[in-house]
Amino acid sequence: MKLNCIHCNKRFKITAEQLGRVGKCPYCQGTIRLPDAGGNEDTPKEPLKEKRVSWFTESISGLASLLLHTALIIGLAMVTCDLRGGGGGEGDEVLIGTLPSENLSDTAAEDLDATSVEVAVRQSADVAESLEVVTPVEADESASRDVNLADMVPRGVFGGGATMSELPGAGGGVGQGASFMGVQAVGRRFCIIADRSGSMEGPKVEYVKQEVLETLTTMKVGARFQLIFFNHVELPYPKPGWHNPRQERPAVAEWLKTVDGSGGTTPTPAFRAAFELSPRPDVIFFMTDGLFPPNTVQEIAAMNSGERKTQIHTISFMDTSAEFLMKQIAADSGGRYRHVSGF
Repeated sequence: MKLNCIHCNKRFKITAEQLGRVGKCPYCQGTIRLPDAGGNEDTPKEPLKEKRVSWFTESISGLASLLLHTALIIGLAMVTCDLRGGGGGEGDEVLIGTLPSENLSDTAAEDLDATSVEVAVRQSADVAESLEVVTPVEADESASRDVNLADMVPRGVFGGGATMSELPGAGGGVGQGASFMGVQAVGRRFCIIADRSGSMEGPKVEYVKQEVLETLTTMKVGARFQLIFFNHVELPYPKPGWHNPRQERPAVAEWLKTVDGSGGTTPTPAFRAAFELSPRPDVIFFMTDGLFPPNTVQEIAAMNSGERKTQIHTISFMDTSAEFLMKQIAADSGGRYRHVSGF
C-alpha cells in the first residue's frame, strides 16, 4: 500500500502489519498516523487538507514577522539618526577663514613674464641650432615651381580668395616656424626682405603687404620677426630688433599703409641691415619682381659667411628675369627658390 507523507508529500509504501499504527516518513522522518486496515490506498484527504492549512498559516506568520521586523528597524533608525537635517543645538563655533584667491584667467603665451618666456624660447633655439643643417638644394630647373595665386589671395583683397593658412602646405598649422608667399621655413627669427620698387607700385605691393600680415598671423608661438622693404635703399620696420608677431601685428598694419612702390631695385642695403640684426636671423624670405645687379649674389654670400649660415628662401614674383640669380642665392644658403606667377 502507498501513502503520501503529510509533511513532505512524498509517496512511500507501508505493509499491512503497519496499518493502524504510528510511523515515520522514510524521507523527512515526520511522525504519521497510519490508517486502519481496510482504508483507502490513496493518501487521506484530511491530512492533505491539514498540510495546506499548515502552509497557509505559516505563510501568514512569516509575513507578519517580516512586517514587524521592518517596522522595528525603521523605528530604531529614526531614534538613532536625526532625520530633521539639523542638530539639536547651536554646536561649537567654527571660524572659517577666507582662502587666498588666485587669478586663473587664461593668458596667452606672449603675455607671460618676459624673462621666463625668453629663457624657454632660448632653450628651444639652442635645440634647433644643434640639429643637422639640411644639404643645400642644387640650383637647377627642377627647383623652380610656377604657382598661380588666383586662388591664394587673402580674403578681402582684390575680390577674395583663400588665406595662405587654408592652403595645403602653407600658412599656420603645418610644420613649425613661418610661411611667406607659400614658402615654409623652420626657425625662430625670421626676416622678410620685400621689393617695393617702382615696378611693384599698385596692386602688387598691396598684395605683398597682405602676405606679410598673413605671415605674422600664422607664425608659431615663440617665433620673432623683422621686416625690411627695399628699392634702391632699405626701408626697415621703424622698431629695431626682433618682435612678437601677435603683439606687434596691429602696429605693423598701420606702418604698412605708409609703404608704396617707387625707385629702383637694389637689395644689397636691405640684406646688410638684416645681417646687422643681433642675433642674426635664422631665415630670410627674399622676394622681388624684377632684375637686380648680378654682383648682388656675391655680396650676399660674403655677408652670409661663417659656420652657421642664415637660410635664404627666394621668391620671384610675376617676373622671372632674375630667376637665375634668385636660384643661386637660395642654393648658396641652403634655401629654396619659388616663382609666383600671379595673384
